[in-house]
Amino acid sequence: MKKLLLTTLLSFMMGIVVFAQVHVTFKVNMGAAVYNGIFKIATDSVTVRGDFQADAGDPGGNWQGYYFKMTKGANDTIYTVTATFPTRTTDTTYQFKFVMSNDGWESSPNRTFTVSTTDTAVGPFWFNNDSTYKAPVATQKYTVTFIADLSSYIGTAPGQFDPSKDSIQIMGLNNWGGYTVTDLAGNRVLAADPFQVGIYSTTLTFSGPVGDSVAWKFKAFPDSVFGNGGGYETGDNRWYHFTAKTADTVGPIVPQIVILQPGITVATDVTFHVDMRNAKDFHTGKSIDPTKINFVGIKGSISVFGAWGGSWTVADTADSVVGAPKTMWALHDDGKNGDLVAGDHIWSIKFTLPVGTPSGLTEYKYGCYYPGVDTVNGGSTYLDNEMGFGVNHQFVITGGTAMTINNIFGVQDSVDHFTAIKKENNNIPATYALSQNYPNPFNPSTVISYSIPKAQMVTLKIYNILGQEVSTLVNQEQSAGNYTVTFDASKLTSGVYFYSIKSGNFTSVKKMMLLK
Repeated sequence: MKKLLLTTLLSFMMGIVVFAQVHVTFKVNMGAAVYNGIFKIATDSVTVRGDFQADAGDPGGNWQGYYFKMTKGANDTIYTVTATFPTRTTDTTYQFKFVMSNDGWESSPNRTFTVSTTDTAVGPFWFNNDSTYKAPVATQKYTVTFIADLSSYIGTAPGQFDPSKDSIQIMGLNNWGGYTVTDLAGNRVLAADPFQVGIYSTTLTFSGPVGDSVAWKFKAFPDSVFGNGGGYETGDNRWYHFTAKTADTVGPIVPQIVILQPGITVATDVTFHVDMRNAKDFHTGKSIDPTKINFVGIKGSISVFGAWGGSWTVADTADSVVGAPKTMWALHDDGKNGDLVAGDHIWSIKFTLPVGTPSGLTEYKYGCYYPGVDTVNGGSTYLDNEMGFGVNHQFVITGGTAMTINNIFGVQDSVDHFTAIKKENNNIPATYALSQNYPNPFNPSTVISYSIPKAQMVTLKIYNILGQEVSTLVNQEQSAGNYTVTFDASKLTSGVYFYSIKSGNFTSVKKMMLLK
């Protein structure tokens, strides 16, 4: 024992590293961002975030925080920070991005690096890959009032927006895309209107050039209460367009936030089918030959779908790798594993949502692998090739009854509603039927039940009071049975709507009322 202790002590004294570590130094050049007015040295900061943070000692986890805040060089605009990795991470490839201040993420694809056996430097890179020193742009001052309508979310029960605990604010207006505003002043957090329940607003002033635009979104707080990355709206970014009008009002807008609902109490099966017969790669815009597809994968916002983890590469489909758990699941076109017909290019997968899975709205997206896809998009996130950033499929989780979700690759569900179709039991009804929705009136969701006595095409649509089609809830072949459809009208305005079913020679129409 004494000899072992002496050997260990001598090793440290001689500078021998007993538990070897590797250092990776990140570098980013903020020179162009400073010159173009996007980044202010005196007040702004830059941080590196990625899926490496936990392995490099960040107790807060990946893709967040200021643990790896960077330091400016004494005589230049190159910012650096060094992360320390254990040797077990050697040859591991990670993704990262640079972030200005709180949420000024680079809009370019994720960067990658691989841990070597020796200390290495990564970069310097130009922030957002922009090395252009632009001539000053003539801007004008804007005063903009943003108004959010949260009336459909308000309440104190679990799964609602509680005004005494929750808040909402404006995010973006910086380097999310388009122009980055300057001279931003005002409180990003919206204040409740004292006379209108659920109405929130704030007024911001900033400068921008006429004819340009800037991206932004609502975000609810605290992160633990809201889904989709901690309260960010679902869907693509919103845009503010700079016009000649310097005083403006945006809204009222119903933010597309996801409030985490109570967990389901019964494990529930959900089967996904995605039609790949007319698929296109989002990155290239080119059609994909369905006969050459090697696999189709799925990932999403809840933990059972991977919680948007991974890097949208083949590595995401690994069954289990220490420090890099599986975050994408492969679908099937073999007539098994939930797939109905082998070789029909409609790929399928059956999940069992465990007890405790948050009920309510969730998002997911497919990715497609075919020969050569790993060279698309510079080899970065090449499996995120179905739709653009923030454009995802959505459905409503309710526990207890099996659900079937039908999608077309590259076609987003209607932005005006979210639906989930369930077959209630194995009974075969004697007649066709369309039941009154329940509850009615409703806010914001309701359930529509119907029965078909034989297998055939079923179409179920929603119309407004003017007879205009609002959305299609069902448009597919279905086997005989009793079905329910959950219709979430969060994005519709209050009023009278009609729902109509057509199956074979059977048609029926009923009225329902949305009250917000």
